[in-house]
Amino acid sequence: MPKHVWKCNYCTNTNTFYNETIIHETQCAFNPDNKYCYTCSNYKSDNFWIYGEGYVCTKKLNIERGEDVGNCEGWDKK
Repeated sequence: MPKHVWKCNYCTNTNTFYNETIIHETQCAFNPDNKYCYTCSNYKSDNFWIYGEGYVCTKKLNIERGEDVGNCEGWDKK
């Protein structure tokens, strides 16, 4: 029997509860309103092939903090 599922507008997260989906969307790391690295134009691949692809901030800001906390002061819209 089919089940209604709600999907985040910014990532692949799904949920059977609408309210939980809305809460997730407000906190989602891929929601540009939260200004996480993933949605920033300064978040670029470093193309360092020995260890695999990694990412750097072209403004040389702390990516670990940006990915964990969001609301980066150097965030620029893609």
